[in-house]
Amino acid sequence: MPNCEMCGREGDLVPAEVEGVELKLCPKCTKYGKVKSRKLPFSNYSSPPKPILKESPEFKIIANFSELIRSAREKSKLSQEDFARFLNERESIIAKWESGSLSPGLDIARKLERALGVKLVEKEDPSVMEKLAQEKKEKRNADEFTLGDFIKVRKRK
Repeated sequence: MPNCEMCGREGDLVPAEVEGVELKLCPKCTKYGKVKSRKLPFSNYSSPPKPILKESPEFKIIANFSELIRSAREKSKLSQEDFARFLNERESIIAKWESGSLSPGLDIARKLERALGVKLVEKEDPSVMEKLAQEKKEKRNADEFTLGDFIKVRKRK
C-alpha cells in the first residue's frame, strides 16, 4: 500500500494541492490542502464533441495601422514612452507598431482602438480569403520548384 506523503500512513491516497505542491494524501491530511478531482478507473467517459461552428467572419488588422497609431498618439500629445506606460507595453513594441515592422494581435488592436479612438480591425469576407489562398497556391505552384523537379525516376526492368 502507498504511504501518505505528509504523515506516512498507509491506505488509499487522494491527490491534493498543499501550498502549491501536488501531494498524495490520506483522507485525514486532506484538510491541509485542496483536494484535486480524481478520475475513477472505471470512468471512460469522454466529453461530448464540440459543436461545429458555422463560418464566422474573420477579422484582420487594416493595412495602414502604423500610420493611424502614430497620428492618434501624436494627436493626444503622448510620447512613445508615456503611451507604452499607459498601455502597459514596452516602448520598443510601440515603436515597431508605428514603423509597421510588427503588427499587433487582434486583442491588442482592439485595446488600441479603445485607447486611441481609431478603427484598426475590420471584418474580412471569407470568399476573399478563399480567393487569396487559391491565388497564392497557384502562384506557388508556378514559381517554386518541388522535390520532384530535382529527382530523376529510374524505371525498373
